[in-house]
Amino acid sequence: MSQTSREHSDKYVSKYLENKKVEWLIEHGKIRENVYFKGATGDRYTIYIATKRNKNIIDFHTVFNIYDHGTSVGNHIAIIKDYVLTMKGQATRYWRTGAGETVKQLMRQGVCPRDHSKHWRIRFCRSSYFMRLYDGTEFTPWIGMKLNLKTGKLLNKPVRESVKAYKVAKATDKHARKANALANKNNAEALTRYHAAKGNFALLPMDDVFKHRNVEYRTDILNFYGLEKVLATLETKIEDEDTIDGRFYRLINVNIPDLASGQERHQWGLYLEMINPSTGESHFEGVANIKSTFSNGWRSGGDLESATVKAALSWRDGDGIVQTGQAWNAPSTTNNYVPPVKMT
Repeated sequence: MSQTSREHSDKYVSKYLENKKVEWLIEHGKIRENVYFKGATGDRYTIYIATKRNKNIIDFHTVFNIYDHGTSVGNHIAIIKDYVLTMKGQATRYWRTGAGETVKQLMRQGVCPRDHSKHWRIRFCRSSYFMRLYDGTEFTPWIGMKLNLKTGKLLNKPVRESVKAYKVAKATDKHARKANALANKNNAEALTRYHAAKGNFALLPMDDVFKHRNVEYRTDILNFYGLEKVLATLETKIEDEDTIDGRFYRLINVNIPDLASGQERHQWGLYLEMINPSTGESHFEGVANIKSTFSNGWRSGGDLESATVKAALSWRDGDGIVQTGQAWNAPSTTNNYVPPVKMT
């Protein structure tokens, strides 16, 4: 853009778009003339360039300008023809699919109706973007979407992928809101009971330990009832039993409810039960889960190779660390368990 053109675009008063420079380019720019602007907060490494292709068409491209990796070419993201915005290409730099992130950034830069009564709203909800027009129309943006920048209306129907993404996100959001409401109710009721008890924890139901979001309150209830009694109320599976040096052990898998986070989920967790040979009392100790419990491989290095008593004892005693010299991802296996040596 020449200095004269820049002066004209700066002084231009827009009629239809919030971004006056883009409207000036549409109305008065010469072919191959362009205007550009940086992305807003959270998108500062992206430069948006609007170029006049011919008398009727404006092309939008992106350039990625990252200070430590130089500049790289982005995507052809949209065109404007006769004040109709059509989404193009794919925003490959964003993990969210579709055109939602791209159109959001264009909106933040004023590529939208100037008339506030015709403004759009966009938000990310669970798994997809929801875009709402001033007339109440709501959908998930898609590549090929056409929006009238003067009237603020959607000009074509959402494609099948857009409809599916919208429905899935809506259903997920509804389920999450319902679960959150239940978790809030559980927590509020548990708090009321806790404060009313005034330290007499015998008045509290045992399952309040799973309903509190406050770790201190959960610990109070757990300490009062004891881990053995709490675990006895839950679904359990015995994974392994073994007698080592005259001491009997069991590795128990416990299905632990999560009633405080709003996730409505249960998670299996391993506990090592040690039987005191003198008193017959049980002592429980939480141990790592087996590798298959998690999909994220970076974490699995510190987990058990198999659900056995010896692997759990190896993990508890740090035998894998001693044998391999690895501090954070030492394997805990049945074979690398080292029985303690009695000191005389």
